Formats: sequence, C-alpha cells, structure tokens
Amino acid sequence: MRLITALDIGTSKVVALVGEVDSYGDLHIIGIGETQSKGIDRGYVTRLDLAVNSVLGAIKEAQEMAGVKLATVVLGISGPTLKSQNEKDTVSISSQPVEIDYSHIERLIDRAVMRSREEGYEILSAVPRKFILDEQEGVIDPLGLLGSRISAEVHVAKVGASLLKNAEKVVLNSGMEIGGKFISPLASAEAVLTLEEKEEGVIAIDLGAGLTDFVVFSEGSVLVTGCIPMGGLNITKDIAHFMKVNSEQAERIKIENGYALVDVINEGDRIKIKPRGEEKEVTVSKKQLAEVIQIRLEEIMERLTELLNLHGVDLNTLHAGIVVTGGSAKLAGMKEFLERYFDLPVRVGYPMGVIGLKEKVQDPSYATSVGLIKLAHKNLAFDKKGMSQRAQERKSDNTLSLSGIMAKLRAFFKDIM
Repeated sequence: MRLITALDIGTSKVVALVGEVDSYGDLHIIGIGETQSKGIDRGYVTRLDLAVNSVLGAIKEAQEMAGVKLATVVLGISGPTLKSQNEKDTVSISSQPVEIDYSHIERLIDRAVMRSREEGYEILSAVPRKFILDEQEGVIDPLGLLGSRISAEVHVAKVGASLLKNAEKVVLNSGMEIGGKFISPLASAEAVLTLEEKEEGVIAIDLGAGLTDFVVFSEGSVLVTGCIPMGGLNITKDIAHFMKVNSEQAERIKIENGYALVDVINEGDRIKIKPRGEEKEVTVSKKQLAEVIQIRLEEIMERLTELLNLHGVDLNTLHAGIVVTGGSAKLAGMKEFLERYFDLPVRVGYPMGVIGLKEKVQDPSYATSVGLIKLAHKNLAFDKKGMSQRAQERKSDNTLSLSGIMAKLRAFFKDIM
C-alpha cells in the first residue's frame, strides 16, 4: 500500500486529504482534515505562525481519521501571480529518420523553459501540448516513433517566487516534507473533467473563497492556465457592506438566500436580517441581494474574459462549454448565470474517480485536493513502469515540472492533455 496526502491551502480553509493506493492500483480516500485558514490570503502568507497552525490542524485531523502518521504532502499552488504561456520550438535530429526518445523532448522543454524564465517568477510546470513530427501534425506522444525533425508547443505555467517559497515554508515549518507541487487549477480540472470534455474544448473554473482559478483545454491539451484574485469571499464582503451585517451573518445569508441571477427573483420576496446597531430584525429585498451577488460575479467573469481574449481563446471552439467547481460553485443560480453570461453549456463539477468517503469528498469544494491526489497517483503509476536515468536525475530539479517533467510525460500525454 502507498499513501498520498494532498494539501490545499485556501483562503477560507485548509484541507488535508489522505489517499491509499491498493494492490490493484485503485485510489481510496481514507482520511480528511479540514481547518479554518488563518494567516493566508489569496495564496499569500500574511502571518507564518497562524498559517502553520492551520496546516497542523488539518494534518492532525487527517492523521486521526486515517490512522496513520503523515510525513509528506503534495501541495497545490495558486495565487494572483499565476500565469501561463505557450512556447513553440523545433529540434532537427538527423538527416534520416531515427527513433524519438526522451532526450529529444527534453531539449524542446528545456528551450521553452529558458525562454519563459522571468525575474521574480518560478516555473512550476512545462508540459508539451502538441507535437509535429517532420510534416505530420497532431502527434500526441512521439516517443518511439521515427522522424528527423520534431516540433512542440509547450505550455509553461509560473508563479511569483515569493508566493511559492512562503507557501513551501509553511509546509516545512509544519514538519511535513513536500513530495510534489501542482498548479491548483490543473488539479481541479483533473478531478472534475472528462477526457471527452478536454477533447471537445472546455473551461474549468474553480470558484474559491479568495481566488478564481481557471484552465482552458483545447483539442485535448492545456491552452491557458490562470487565476483571478477574487472569489466567494468578495461576494460575502459585498453583502456585509450592503446589509450592514458582520461577515459571518453575510456568509449565512449568501448560502441560505443568495441567488446569482436578479431577474428570476420575485419583486416581493424578502428576507429578515439584523443589521449592526439595530435592536430588531428588518426585512430586505431578496432581489437586491441577488443584484449584489450578480454584480460581483459579472466583475469576476469580465476579468476572466479579458484574460481569455488576451490569450486568443475563441469561446466558439469550446464545445463542451464550462465546468464550474469550487465552494462558490454551489451558490444557487450559478449554473444559470454562467450559461447566460458566456452563452455556453455549463455543468457543476463534482470530484470523480476515487473510492471511499465519497459522500464527503464528492463536493465541489474538494475538487483541488482530490485532483492533487489523482495527479500524484498517476505519477506514481508511471514511476512503477520505469523511466530513463536522466529523467530520474531530473526529479530533484525544481525549475521544471513538480517532481520531474520527464517522469510525467506519458501520463500527461494520455491523461491530462
């Protein structure tokens, strides 16, 4: 048996999820720990001791439920500094066709990484999204094929160095080792998307408390990865300001009475609240509440649309539409709001593909943590099949993808892209 522990450090909560891989290769969730997030704001560490205590609390709960001692975690990374780019390059191999091996692809990735380097940023992943072998386009996995020239487009994702290093410090100060790092939006997508959706073209949107992560898949591969520094907590703060209530009451109002579309709410629908400084409850319009929510959601989606336009994403080519997940995806009317805003089909994404504790983890708020375990599981399965010596050596190279890019190539070709 092999244990995999995912750690998702969010703005509102920290989740530690323990998975166990059985002798058949199936993944069982055996432990969950969840604590209120303190000392963390939209991926940034604002106070080290509070952040460490939050992680320790989640780890302790997960250990107690799983009945095991945890030492290593797979960490999800996101934040306002997360961004991506696609780099294209060509390598001439020989005058006559030869068998394509890891070294040829490594050269392409190395070049993409070198061109993507930026002061103040660290590259977290560099994944080939498509290949051209001589004149043959649409090659998914060139390893073992014959060719004299190979081209690749590599999707590179990077994040601010200080954000990353401080997140790592929180984990290390909690007594945990970091066994791998994955981009949070890719993890969420891994948990909720189907292969068919990736092939048809889809946007996975993870609406968290402080961040809205997103990833676009086109023709089965990652096209754009990004993050918007706004989320459900912004909606809660808007409600608190509008209704003159504290954040706890505003969150409860949002969950129990909030709706993401104004024009489906009846004019006469009202709710009771107790504003600050008032001795008695007063009634407010439910339609006005929906307006507050919709205005903020429109702002978030406007930011998303700007980023998609910046990367040249054509929404008309995304035939699978949108899959929205994360805790804020459960807000009433979210599906309908997104369908109307983008004029695309929308579904709410629930984590898939794990066994055990299904009633708990099959919730949009656990998409990132489930996805982290699934990605680590796929890398573990690949590692057991063996890899080149050079790929083994690169596992310690943090400038490339997480636990070593080459160790992931086949798994990413077949499962992520």
